[in-house]
Amino acid sequence: MLTVTWHPLLIATSYLVAFIASFVALESAAKMTMVTRRAALFWRLAGGVTLGIGIWSMHFIGMLSMNMPMPMSYHLTLTIASLLIAIFAATLGLNIAVSGNRRSPLRLAIATLILGSGVVAMHYTGMAALMLNEPVRWNSTLVALSIVIAMLAAGVALWLAFHLRNQHRGVVLNRIGAAAVMGLAICAMHYTGMHAAHFSHESQPLPGGIGETGLAMWVSVTTLTLLGVMLVVSMVDSHFRALRLMDNLRQLNKQLEQQARFDPLTGLANRYQMDLSMQACLRDAQQKRTSFAVLFINVDRFKEVNDAWGHYVGDALLLGIAQRIAARLTPEMTLARLGGDAFILLLPDSDAEKAAALAAALLEAMRPSLTVGNHQINVTLSMGISVWPEHGETLHELTFKADAAMSHAKQEGRNGWAVWRPEMSGIFTTDPGFHKDLNLALERQQFELWYQPLYLAERHEIHGFEALLRWNHPEKGVLAPNAFLPTLEKTGLIIPVGVWAIEQACRQLRFWTDQGFHHWTLSYNLSAVQFEQPDIFEVITRTLAKYDLAPSRLILEVTESTALKNLECSIELLNAFSHAGFTISLDDFGTGYSNLLMLSVLPARELKIDKSFIASMPESDKSRKIVLTIINVARSLEMKVVAEGIENEDQKAMLIEMDCDYLQGYLFSRPIPASQVPWRVLQDKSDRQIIAPAVTEYSASPQSD
Repeated sequence: MLTVTWHPLLIATSYLVAFIASFVALESAAKMTMVTRRAALFWRLAGGVTLGIGIWSMHFIGMLSMNMPMPMSYHLTLTIASLLIAIFAATLGLNIAVSGNRRSPLRLAIATLILGSGVVAMHYTGMAALMLNEPVRWNSTLVALSIVIAMLAAGVALWLAFHLRNQHRGVVLNRIGAAAVMGLAICAMHYTGMHAAHFSHESQPLPGGIGETGLAMWVSVTTLTLLGVMLVVSMVDSHFRALRLMDNLRQLNKQLEQQARFDPLTGLANRYQMDLSMQACLRDAQQKRTSFAVLFINVDRFKEVNDAWGHYVGDALLLGIAQRIAARLTPEMTLARLGGDAFILLLPDSDAEKAAALAAALLEAMRPSLTVGNHQINVTLSMGISVWPEHGETLHELTFKADAAMSHAKQEGRNGWAVWRPEMSGIFTTDPGFHKDLNLALERQQFELWYQPLYLAERHEIHGFEALLRWNHPEKGVLAPNAFLPTLEKTGLIIPVGVWAIEQACRQLRFWTDQGFHHWTLSYNLSAVQFEQPDIFEVITRTLAKYDLAPSRLILEVTESTALKNLECSIELLNAFSHAGFTISLDDFGTGYSNLLMLSVLPARELKIDKSFIASMPESDKSRKIVLTIINVARSLEMKVVAEGIENEDQKAMLIEMDCDYLQGYLFSRPIPASQVPWRVLQDKSDRQIIAPAVTEYSASPQSD
């Protein structure tokens, strides 16, 4: 047998080529999920062609690293055929493996068989291209081993291409590591196959073909040109995508500012914008020594309309009412919708007399019935008036007293107005019995945690739960947080109740873990008062350690407004939680006005898109664009995305198409007590309806959480 030696520099070069080709192929596979269908086709083909040529180039560089005691030449047709085989197999295999959003073992197996067979066929076709007068003798054991390695290499390559295409955290390092593994596997197959070949002493090169020098130039030019072009194209594409993302960030900031300042239904100012207007009005009144009035407006018996004809009629009615009120206002006045059927009107340079005159005009404007669809609806208003500085020095005091005066107008028979008087203060105080019951609720073990599941978007499988506080009142039944949480926060009771809730949440998560659900996470919402609790970090970490739970299992939800209230302290606390291994989630994202670029300084790893965006997606193109842009922004910041408030299949389908990570809402499940979680799991796995134990939940408003 001829003695064969190897050139180490060329061996290293062959591995480098395989590594670069693998990296470019993984980059191309990742871009398939980020672009349009036409652009995705380009990256599918580009990734396959790059991988194929890279494998082929690596093979022939490896062939050139084999030092023979005679000059070698290669059959041109077979050499070209081996190139085409590599390109075809790599392109087809890669496209089959990464098609579809879900992993399919069958699809991966077929793609592996195609790519592995192609690599084997390319290798031995390339070996057959050697022009010798004596046939090559093969070691069957090493040939079989090379085939096994080729299949394993193909499987590893395609599995990595699929799993890394949607990765967003540590993407570059992970793809470099994956490319290194792929390149090593490809080289292992090639050099195993090379060692399987034995050349006879009588072997002599045949005339013709392409010589080693020509082949070296051909391989070098082809490889460097292709890989260079692909890297440049990839860099240019990444640059333009970064520019598009920055443009989307600017547009989304504008859209979120609009959303944060104005009511999406009526187009009026919302609570945040009204606060700004009232602050400006207060400063102006203090400088000019003038007065201004606040008019609190509530629609009488609006709930009856909603109950009788549904929310669509109710929304249309609110829009009609807002238009009638706005038609009676002057440009300097500000009208805002606070939510539901509550409006507030700011009247600069006004006193009680002017405000009362306007209230009378608004009642007159409501006299003609409103036509909503096929319904003729008669509307009346109850209004309360407070005046600065006569009725209070602060904006909070003025708003509170206008609301109290409005409640007085309702008690007096509705369809009227009232100017605040001191005797109205008692109207708005909470029932003393309620306070007493709430103070004893924790001692009497009446608080409960209910759990609403979060589902993986790509498949109907529970990822975790959100823990939600409930009060099981002995007379009023199960109350949702909006019925008692504001009182808990005002009285400071939220601190001991919060400590109890954290303990209960960790105990429940430990129970689920012992039942075999090691992958479930539990989201816990930190209220604004808890967020400012000095020992909140110690309380949570100590409780987690008590139940031997990994911090990554507990997701701490903080609302956007809470996190940005005191940004410096927020960053310090959230960084402490993040460094300890907790996942920080920004809840109700988009409802407050904050610069999106501030997300880069907050250690949040998850965004929860507020349900107000989700609810309007099917009817509003603007909402769809906002949600899609939020998801793209989260991807660029390596964050996961949760969409909450999903109530129908249209919303679900849109979010899955947008590549949202997790879904939550009444479409999947309402909040349920821990005792119903096994039923929920069983129901998800069953094709038929399974009746759950009945529970009843009450709240003070339609939105319970």
